Amino acid sequence: MRRAITVTCAAAALVVAGAATASAAPPGQEVIPLDCGTAGTFDIVTNGNGEFTPGRLVDSTQVIVPTAFGEITFTAVPPGGEPVVMTTDPTEKGGGNVGPRNRPSVTCTFDATQTLAEAQDGFPAGTVITISGEVTGFLTGRP
Repeated sequence: MRRAITVTCAAAALVVAGAATASAAPPGQEVIPLDCGTAGTFDIVTNGNGEFTPGRLVDSTQVIVPTAFGEITFTAVPPGGEPVVMTTDPTEKGGGNVGPRNRPSVTCTFDATQTLAEAQDGFPAGTVITISGEVTGFLTGRP
């Protein structure tokens, strides 16, 4: 279950390596807000299921490539039920995925909420899922 949550959290946080310019997020893709402190705030789109797959910044050709995830908290609140809270181990690093020397590292926090339209992973439809945590990586492309 921990592996499934880690994959779900990672996929929800950062995905897709496409470099095509887009004026908005493609239909059906969830937009995840990232707060990267002095580097800025960004909206990324997700698409994929890898733990360290890059995420494309909306309205940009930039991509954020994750190199490590801090603690990630997954909360599921079924309709009329008690919250289920799971937390991943702090600092999970990608295998050999380090940033290039000419790209400074950025650390970002994310917080995304979604309501399940249908039952999934043992949770009934209507369950409110929240994923929050921290990711470290580097930006590629031009703003």
